[in-house]
Amino acid sequence: MLIPKKEQTTFGREVFKTGNFRIIRTSSLDFHYFFSKQDKVIQGHIDLRKKKFRLIPLFLTSFLITFFLGFGIESTNANLNPPLGKENANSALSTNEENDETDKQAKAGDERFLQDTEEKKRAILSATEIESSVEDKARKLKVISYRVGRNETLSEIANKFKVSIDSIAGSSSIHPDDVIFYGQILQIPNKQGLLYKFKKGDSLAKIADFYKVKIEDVVSENGNQDYDFVTVGQKLFLPGAVIPEPKPKWVSPVPSRIITSGFGWRKFPQKKFHEALDLKANYETVFAARKGQVIYAGWMGGYGNTVVILHDSDYKTLYAHNSKIFVKPGNYVQTGQKISRSGCTGYCFGPHVHFELIHKGKNINPTKVLKGLSTKR
Repeated sequence: MLIPKKEQTTFGREVFKTGNFRIIRTSSLDFHYFFSKQDKVIQGHIDLRKKKFRLIPLFLTSFLITFFLGFGIESTNANLNPPLGKENANSALSTNEENDETDKQAKAGDERFLQDTEEKKRAILSATEIESSVEDKARKLKVISYRVGRNETLSEIANKFKVSIDSIAGSSSIHPDDVIFYGQILQIPNKQGLLYKFKKGDSLAKIADFYKVKIEDVVSENGNQDYDFVTVGQKLFLPGAVIPEPKPKWVSPVPSRIITSGFGWRKFPQKKFHEALDLKANYETVFAARKGQVIYAGWMGGYGNTVVILHDSDYKTLYAHNSKIFVKPGNYVQTGQKISRSGCTGYCFGPHVHFELIHKGKNINPTKVLKGLSTKR
């Protein structure tokens, strides 16, 4: 039975609904439909800006889809999904998997499938840095002077030499968020940590405490010296050191800054606690909310194409349902750097970004660190 009253959902406003079929408008010319049939969910995407849909009235399309799905013809689903466009040649991973077989299975996922996805996610979130500290300790320290190339960024250089942004910034006496310029000389160590030049009033104990490193590790790395008398200008390598952030810089991962589904209990698409924010993003660029290292970039069951970034020992962020991924595991990224394009892969019923903030292993409300978000549509 057709329900005349339009309802607002997580992803947009309903424009058509029957007992087991409905169409949701996600933007003025963009629609998502899904059909519930026993234990399956068949869904697709219609973008009226595409040429093949321009002359087809929406309600006629709705009627035809309902008619065919009612007779069990499921193959029409794939044909109604328009392509995302030309592939980005510069992307590290160019994944465009909406409505392929894997994605269809994810969208029709049952409780067991979704539970397996959660277990996989938890295993990934328990991971730490990609780089091996054992290999770092065995490697003999070498620091090179590097001249910045035209249009190079600190994250690109960090990925080229496979050391963290902090290691390069700290060794070069700059801040990780500083803008570097063509011809600038950077000091780049071949292992995680930073090369520190002692200033007046410094002591090894004071420096070790500030950078959260063990004095015995510093001594082991730099050889036996009399560390009671450190001279101004003397250089020591601090293994594993990172630049402390008294007030970490966080930015919204999407330009809209609009929350379509908040952190907490919800009924759609499942009645469960939502450990994330869903943010409005209709096939748009997704940015890193803070600098860090990518520890996962790929398919994650019900979460579709997913990126996980490790920011420090306490914080990680997760970005799910992407249509494309532009980074790969091990990459270092800066705050606000492009990492993916939003979409609707996995167990998803409209394009958006599923954004999680993990603090010391537990999901917390991202609004604790992201300011200026709104539920206004």
